[in-house]
Amino acid sequence: MASERECFEIQEKCPETEVSWEARTVKNAERLDVATGSILYLTHTTLLPYDEDGDGNPVFGIMESPQPTALYCSRDSAEQEAPDQYLHRVTVGEINLRGIGELLNTDC
Repeated sequence: MASERECFEIQEKCPETEVSWEARTVKNAERLDVATGSILYLTHTTLLPYDEDGDGNPVFGIMESPQPTALYCSRDSAEQEAPDQYLHRVTVGEINLRGIGELLNTDC
C-alpha cells in the first residue's frame, strides 16, 4: 500500500482477515513518487510453496515467518544489491491474499 491510511482501510473492510504491515523505504527511489499502481521489487529470504499447479509443481508466493529485506524501484538494483535473495515484482495497492506473486528468480 502507498500509505498507512490505506492499510487501516483494508483492516476495516476485512475484519475477518488478520491484517498487518510494516513501513519500508524504497531503495534508489529518490526521484520516484511511489503511489498506488507503482511497480516495486521485493527481496526476501523465506519462501514456501502454497499450492500446486496442474502438473503438480509447487506454486510459490506466501511467506511463512516473512523476512522481507528491502524494496527497490528497479529490478536491476534489486538483483545487484541482493543477488542471493528471492525476488518478487509487486504492484503498490494490489492485494493478493494467496501470496505475493510470481517468483522472478529461481536460482536462489
